Amino acid sequence: MRRNGKIKVENAAEFMYVLPIVVKAFEMEIIPANRIVAQIGETLILTCNTTGCASPSFSWRTQMDNPLGGIVNNHRTYSTLTMNPVSIVNSHDYLCTVFCGEKEKKEKSIKVELYSFPSDPIIEIRPSLVAGEPVTVICKIPDVYPSDHLEVLLKKEGYILHEENFYEDDSTNTETKTVTYSFNPTSEDIGKEITCVAKLPIAYMDFEPKERVTSQKLNTNFGPKNTIITASPSNLPMEGDPLKLTCVTESNPPTQIVWRKHLADESIQHLIENNVLSIPHTRFTDSGLYICEVINLVTNKTEKATVDIVIQGSPNITELSIEPSITVQEGENVSIQCSAEGNPPPKIILRRKSDSADMGSYSEGRILLLPSVTFLNGGDYECIAENKFGKSKSEITLNVEYGPKNTVISVIPATAVKEGETVMMKCTSSGNPAPVISWKKKTATGELEKMFKNATLPIQNVKSQDMGLYECEAYNQFGREEKAVKLLVQVPPQNITVLVYPSENVKEGENVTITCSTYSNPPSQMVLKKVHQEKEIILSSVNGTFILYNVTKNDAGRYLLDVFNEAGNNVKVIEISVVGRLEKTDQMIPLIIAFSCVTAIAVPVVAILIYLSRKAKINGSYSLVKALRLKV
Repeated sequence: MRRNGKIKVENAAEFMYVLPIVVKAFEMEIIPANRIVAQIGETLILTCNTTGCASPSFSWRTQMDNPLGGIVNNHRTYSTLTMNPVSIVNSHDYLCTVFCGEKEKKEKSIKVELYSFPSDPIIEIRPSLVAGEPVTVICKIPDVYPSDHLEVLLKKEGYILHEENFYEDDSTNTETKTVTYSFNPTSEDIGKEITCVAKLPIAYMDFEPKERVTSQKLNTNFGPKNTIITASPSNLPMEGDPLKLTCVTESNPPTQIVWRKHLADESIQHLIENNVLSIPHTRFTDSGLYICEVINLVTNKTEKATVDIVIQGSPNITELSIEPSITVQEGENVSIQCSAEGNPPPKIILRRKSDSADMGSYSEGRILLLPSVTFLNGGDYECIAENKFGKSKSEITLNVEYGPKNTVISVIPATAVKEGETVMMKCTSSGNPAPVISWKKKTATGELEKMFKNATLPIQNVKSQDMGLYECEAYNQFGREEKAVKLLVQVPPQNITVLVYPSENVKEGENVTITCSTYSNPPSQMVLKKVHQEKEIILSSVNGTFILYNVTKNDAGRYLLDVFNEAGNNVKVIEISVVGRLEKTDQMIPLIIAFSCVTAIAVPVVAILIYLSRKAKINGSYSLVKALRLKV
């Protein structure tokens, strides 16, 4: 039996030795695989994992050999690339290369796609809602990327007020986008809800949410009312105990609050402008009647509350200054400095007045630097000092001087007017100090003649001599800017002179020349009308001369000469009488009317025309009336 058992064991061992050893092949993978969508500002970890290799070596790079923008940590069988936080520089295809020994190598890549849509929109309504007065709704969408997919809707109670998209935006980093809409609210709008809907519908990216919504009600203005003062821990504190006074009121918009104290001599001491008044260690001298006065600057109403209490001083600003001066020129470097004292030490914020932390010039510290200022940097700046008991504010104005800009001329009613009308030219320009405006007119010699020093240049009962080029010059000690406008004066035909040669009474066969001269602007057109029994024949002209060759009795009659332009017209009547026939009957010259239009100066062409008429020799007769009928 033992022998049989021993054989069995030996056989088992022999069987074990002949089993093949299974070795895993060298493989690798990247987790996550192929593609990952990440939000800017979060932490992103890429893992390169191997199997089938005891001692792999790892290498990370971008396909375009850009900086990794992360930290690599290699472990025994895997390697990680950590981006904390992930930023716009991490938008790449990352490649992990693994070497197993000297011959085996494997690579895999992963594409990192980024977006940023971290928070809901922020709604601001300015100014406070008053029925009938315009308000502006401002919707801010913080830190969006990519912004060229952003869509924004502004709604009022579900009704769309405004739609806007940023498809053409070419921002390459996260930005806060702003949409504004102005309208005139009515009393029915009070209590209705304004909603801002921001959408980032990127079809090829899988993330949530792709839509963010914020709503805010339109509130009416009221108050103040029900104003009370609360004292903590009591309105009868022990000396040395801390004390906090709070003034609470019901008001919209929030009120301006002023604390005052009745002194022993019956005078009133102004304390602070804040709703909380705190004293860390009370003293007997702090006892007295304290007054909380609340003021609603919109409703212009005031309410007071009183209590016997003690008050702690809030932070006090000891210095607020501008270097090199409160008045500077464009291009200078400016620093604004603020110092304050208080207990506990106050936090100091320096900023452009009415600008929030993410808009405009801002500094959480004692110095605000403004390099190479422009006129846009001018205005009020405020220093805010705050501790847990209250805060204090102080303001200072930066005055930036600059030369004239954006000079514009407007002409009422127009730059082309009729004689006798009134023209008003107005020149506007921005600058600091305010530019001085002067007017010049270009003379016939081409020189500019000074004529007026005022922003508005009136010209009453305008005449033709007022026509020309007017120049507005805006200037101050920092520069000048010029703009010009051309005034055109339209004058109807006037000073009309009509000459009939040789006279209005002629014989058959003679030539009659009618010439007309006038002054007008724009140049006049002339039309000669022959009044006929059957119909009226009208001839337009290009020149103020009309010639009747070899007239006959049929050419006799009344002629109307109409001289006109855009500003008006004038009509002259000419009576032509034709009697008797000249001796030469074998040579008849047909009647031809040559016409044209001459304005301002009559052309002495009579002699030339007589010469041409004598030179022309055509047999037969020609009637003006028949000729005109053929032309008509």
